[in-house]
Amino acid sequence: MNEQSTAKLWVIKFILKLAYPKFNSSTFLVFLAIKYRIHYHKKIMKDVMDKFILKTVPTYIQRILIKDRLENSLHLMHKCLIISKEQYIQFCSENLFYIDNGALWLALKLSSDCKNEHSNKQKSSKEKYKFNLNFLTPDMHNKLWTANIKDNLENIRIVPVVGSKFVEENVALIAENEYQNIASTYNLGNCNNIEVTFHPVPTLESSPKIAATAEVSLIVNEFDLANDFIKEVLNNHFEVPKLISVNDIFNIELTPKITAAYHHKYLDLVESNGKLYFKCRKVNGDDSNTVKTELSVQNNVIQSFFIIKGVTQLTLGENIHSIKPKDEYFRLSKSEENVQILKLCPTGLREKFEQIQEAISPFLSGEMNDLSSVMTSPIIPMLLLTGSIGSGRHLLVKTLAKYNGLNCLQIDCNVLQSSTAKQTESKINSTIQKGKAAAPAIILLDNFEVFAVDPENNEDCRIIEYFMNILNDLYLNYTKHPIIFIAVTERTDLKPNILRIFLEIFNIPRLNAQQRYEMLQWFTSVMQLNINGEEHKSNKQSLLNIEDSKVSLNKNSLDVLQRVAAKTETFRYGDIDTLVHFALRESYLKQHNIYNQLPPDPDLHLVQEEDFDSALESIRNLQSQHLDAPKIPKVYWEDIGGLEKLKRELLKTIEFPIKYPHLFKNSTLKRSGILLYGPPGCGKTLVAKAVSTELNVSFLSVKGPELLNMYIGQSEENVRKVFESARASSPCIVFLDELDALAPRRGAAGDSGGASDRVVSQLLAEIDGVASGEDADSSSLVFIMGATNRPDLLEQSLLRPGRLDKLVYVAPYSGIGEKTSVLKALCRSHNVRPDVQLASVAAALPERCSGADLLRVVSTARAAAVRALLRDLHNGLIKESELSTDSVIIGVPELTEGVETFRPSITDEELAYYDSLESRM
Repeated sequence: MNEQSTAKLWVIKFILKLAYPKFNSSTFLVFLAIKYRIHYHKKIMKDVMDKFILKTVPTYIQRILIKDRLENSLHLMHKCLIISKEQYIQFCSENLFYIDNGALWLALKLSSDCKNEHSNKQKSSKEKYKFNLNFLTPDMHNKLWTANIKDNLENIRIVPVVGSKFVEENVALIAENEYQNIASTYNLGNCNNIEVTFHPVPTLESSPKIAATAEVSLIVNEFDLANDFIKEVLNNHFEVPKLISVNDIFNIELTPKITAAYHHKYLDLVESNGKLYFKCRKVNGDDSNTVKTELSVQNNVIQSFFIIKGVTQLTLGENIHSIKPKDEYFRLSKSEENVQILKLCPTGLREKFEQIQEAISPFLSGEMNDLSSVMTSPIIPMLLLTGSIGSGRHLLVKTLAKYNGLNCLQIDCNVLQSSTAKQTESKINSTIQKGKAAAPAIILLDNFEVFAVDPENNEDCRIIEYFMNILNDLYLNYTKHPIIFIAVTERTDLKPNILRIFLEIFNIPRLNAQQRYEMLQWFTSVMQLNINGEEHKSNKQSLLNIEDSKVSLNKNSLDVLQRVAAKTETFRYGDIDTLVHFALRESYLKQHNIYNQLPPDPDLHLVQEEDFDSALESIRNLQSQHLDAPKIPKVYWEDIGGLEKLKRELLKTIEFPIKYPHLFKNSTLKRSGILLYGPPGCGKTLVAKAVSTELNVSFLSVKGPELLNMYIGQSEENVRKVFESARASSPCIVFLDELDALAPRRGAAGDSGGASDRVVSQLLAEIDGVASGEDADSSSLVFIMGATNRPDLLEQSLLRPGRLDKLVYVAPYSGIGEKTSVLKALCRSHNVRPDVQLASVAAALPERCSGADLLRVVSTARAAAVRALLRDLHNGLIKESELSTDSVIIGVPELTEGVETFRPSITDEELAYYDSLESRM
């Protein structure tokens, strides 16, 4: 360094020493050098200002990422933006004097590209309105002529920024509340893509100050809250100073500490919402420069203030109607080990959620209002959501409300119905007024199947007309905030005049195997389960890099969930929720039974695969009374003796389409099923169960008379439900026992009103469409097996190719070999003496016997063995303590008694009839 440069540096240091005696001039010179090098590098590289895309993350993720940085600055945590650590260090080097306890204060502006995009949108919107001025409502007029668009886009927010090594470059993570506040600062509405740049703070006067007075207002919700409760919540919330700007929306978590003595009074509010939203209307500092709602900003800088309890005079203003920030993520615990970004909507229902969201989004963004303004009648957002009980209908609607920042007002249509039409109209009007009071809101009309229906189950035209008129008046005269109606019902066959009032109809089908698997993963992560004792440690980096992060589980846990999902055919959202809780209960009981007393610290998150199996068995037992509860019976080929030819025929017909479905995909003629016929007691039902067990597919057994009902249309509905359940449980075997009672010949005499013919027609239609329908996927396989003793009485069109086209005669057992094999199968579960020759027993029986006859022989022999054991007990030869099931031993005398008491259940005339029937069929 030459003498001239040395002299210049000495002069700069001397001046700095005079101006700032306590400041280290060497440090400042280093800072200038770093800053100069950064700007010089940008100039050489012709690089532009770094642009950051704003992305929202759950609050608990934000706290985990920055808690080490802001341990002493909790009042900034809700406002912080998180960027990559490298870019944060770069900003710190450029703005050394604005670092405050780990947070760097920067000025946030919209990027030039983002400004141009939204400016063009606003201009095109103006052009659209220009020719429709006669149709403008006051709200649309305010949209056009209130604020200057350019001024809004040029606003500047002073924000705290921290760095994290888990964040990508050019991405800024932010809480959902602050995201909406930034969007409202620039008048961007519901914009999902905001691109910003960071700059040095313009002046020291722009830095946050302590507020002298502030006014906040509660954003209305569906609950009626007392002012004392709201004031208590605000006072407890501001125990720690909070940073806030005018027109900012902030939320308060309703923890017991915040709600204090009022917690027990508002349990419904805490359970459903969990938080309250407020908006800052006015705030001013010590210089009495009041910042009002109209954003009186200086140099387009949005001033921020600290609200401190005991210093700031906080007042509660009138309640306001406003869209709340999105609530998109599920709230997990704040533990370091649970860094997972989980959507609020369960994964298995996400597709239906997105469809409904797409339908209501034009009404929320105002696009539909523009279209309605040029129409004679408004477009009413009235949607119908159908689905069975437990399918997640209410969950979807409430999740939609939270995701879009709306209130959810639930109305039971049973309460709306009254004895007179006048009273019903009054209740409908009251419901509309409640909806306006809770706006913006989604009004959930529960049990809609009873709406506008009189006691005779006919539609009430007066109620329908009144309902449509009041909705038209609502959307013609009230356009301040969106109100969306979603009707929820289990039935799909509503009256035609009621169906026409809906804009769109959505149905929640049964979950397929993949959806059940995804939903089990979601529940596992939400409840933070340890499957088979294996911890799931999340990788922060991988989770934050994914746009829609999925559940992070290890491979063994995923394999367990895959197997559980395969066993939960027909399960809906509610059933899977119950399954997981039942599995937790089984795990807790198992841990409890290990000890003589309650374990001191049971692991409430540990679940084994056998716990899922036990829980599944418990649920199956509870559902056993329902027709649509398929299960896999435990009957094996070893339990069936004989019938070797029949076994080979069944496996050849059913096994190949199940194991190799791709080979049968393009076949024009798809075999739907097999008809088993023969005398009673020959094992038709047992064979069907064994096929299901051996192939590991679901088995749905239905007896024909069970589906018949005295009410018109109910029998056909029962048939539809059985096949819907089978399609959802694919692959599945539907076993229709006593088929002659369900499908007799059509046109038979004595049929009252053709009810039997309608049932047969419905059955034929379902068999033809067994691989179609909304509940079935492309790989669905439903195989139908029928059983009857009288195939000659069946509807003959049921036996044509493509339906039950393969007829198999299940004959009585004949020959010593077949009967011996059946006796061996029946005696497998009993103790038999070694000297027993079952072939001799079979030779002593008639030539042809049914399986029920042979079972009677074994049962009679066992009963004789029990009687002999009791005689020994009475004679004192054995003690009662020595009695057990293993003590019953079947010998030759007992089997001889069974053969002597044998009476065939099938007569020679019946056998001759079935032989002739076999030759005809």
